[in-house]
Amino acid sequence: MTLDPRAICRILTDERVEFVVIGGFAAVARGAAVVTYDIDVITARAHTNLDRLARALRRMDARLRTGSEVLPLDINADFLAQMQVSLNLTTEHGDLDLVFSPAGPKASYEQWADSASGLDLGDAVVVEVASLADIIASKRAAGRLKDLAALPALEALQEELGE
Repeated sequence: MTLDPRAICRILTDERVEFVVIGGFAAVARGAAVVTYDIDVITARAHTNLDRLARALRRMDARLRTGSEVLPLDINADFLAQMQVSLNLTTEHGDLDLVFSPAGPKASYEQWADSASGLDLGDAVVVEVASLADIIASKRAAGRLKDLAALPALEALQEELGE
């Protein structure tokens, strides 16, 4: 399935979900020449926001992604409130990872939102996107090979932009 992050973000914003785009797609949105196959978001944990998130996920026909299997889910705010680390989903618009405990110094939605800024993804879809500094710190802390491989490009872009 082809990733359509704009469609995912449009549904999230239509449902008034409080979220910040983090990870690889955030880097792409900021101008990095890196490859990503999903979109990662962190959301506010308030029950009302999780209810809006659940509604958005149902609109996207979100299902659980577990390696080679895709499983149906009964998604509601109570289920989402129980998630501690992440939830890997596939939707009709591509793969979406909900990150509840991101790697790095910023652990909460509020901390990520403090330094995020609105970016227009096109077609009037404006979303909060993590700062390059936060993306870099998170990728460094995660320490996965794919994250470490992206660091030189991200750091070069950060220097180029003077951030």
